[in-house]
Amino acid sequence: MSLRVNPNHETDSKMKFRTIFCLIASTAFALLPTAARAGEDDQEFVVDTSSIGKSHHGVIHSDQFLELGVPTANGLRIEGEQSLRNGRLDRAIMVLQRSVEMAPNDMDGRILYGEALEKKLIKQKDKRDPALYNFVIKQWLFVAKHAEFADQGMQGLTHLYKVCGTVPKKWEKEKKFLERVLMPEDGSEKVVLGKRKTTL
Repeated sequence: MSLRVNPNHETDSKMKFRTIFCLIASTAFALLPTAARAGEDDQEFVVDTSSIGKSHHGVIHSDQFLELGVPTANGLRIEGEQSLRNGRLDRAIMVLQRSVEMAPNDMDGRILYGEALEKKLIKQKDKRDPALYNFVIKQWLFVAKHAEFADQGMQGLTHLYKVCGTVPKKWEKEKKFLERVLMPEDGSEKVVLGKRKTTL
């Protein structure tokens, strides 16, 4: 004697399950707008993202890459260049610094970063920061020594001459050059752009 399972019994239980499921789902769906309306005053779970991306008819501007998730070095470089052109120097420095941190050998990003730092140094008319002066020199020296193309290297050398009044000699090591041109950061010497440091 074999046990036979009643196929109608399986179908009946499946039908009951489907019916109950549909009733529960439709009830929950019908109550959902009411529950949402009841909680309008208490919207802690809602995040206002209207300021992020600031979409103008679906157009996102290049200076909003930082706000849109995971930025790339190229995206940050574009945003930094845009900020530099618009005169937002602090924003440009911040964005370009992140770009250089993400892609340290990207000479275009480093050149823009050096230009932004140099502009900040030039704007400090009364009392220039010697630490910033030294940092700008190090950036331009890196560009001059590690440039991929000759024009980038020349750009680095030109800016070095503009900032400290001299460039590395033909066989001079980076360390020796930096010893020659860097200033003490304690403020004991006044920072003058384009003047060669005199040694005693």
